[in-house]
Amino acid sequence: MSIAPNSALRATPRSRRERANFTSCLINASTVMVAAGGEVDACNAHELAEYVECSLEASTRLVVDLRDLQFFGTQGFSTLHKINVTCSGSAVNWVVIPGREVDRLLRICDPGGGLPVATTLETAVAAVVQGPRSHLRMIPRS
Repeated sequence: MSIAPNSALRATPRSRRERANFTSCLINASTVMVAAGGEVDACNAHELAEYVECSLEASTRLVVDLRDLQFFGTQGFSTLHKINVTCSGSAVNWVVIPGREVDRLLRICDPGGGLPVATTLETAVAAVVQGPRSHLRMIPRS
């Protein structure tokens, strides 16, 4: 997987008090990747949602890479839900690549797999290129 050669990498400044850092870059003309490292908790989870929203600009595809997080609190799940709603309202295809901490929380808070998840950058890019998955499910007659 290659990143677009002219892609701009933006990073949030990280002070000693801040526990998370966010970066974004263009994967191609219509796909942006936002990555987070450090710790996301109740104090800074809203910053992740804001950073993602600001990074979208004219992109129609989004990959959120959370593999480098050392901690992901329960407020992080609400943040992922907010990102899901924002992307849905803006017609942005998106997927999250969870790390160990995020995967643990998703198993608890999203056992039905409502959020779009990929295990690698390659599968994430393929998923956003294919378009949004349908949330409609067949319900068998009883």
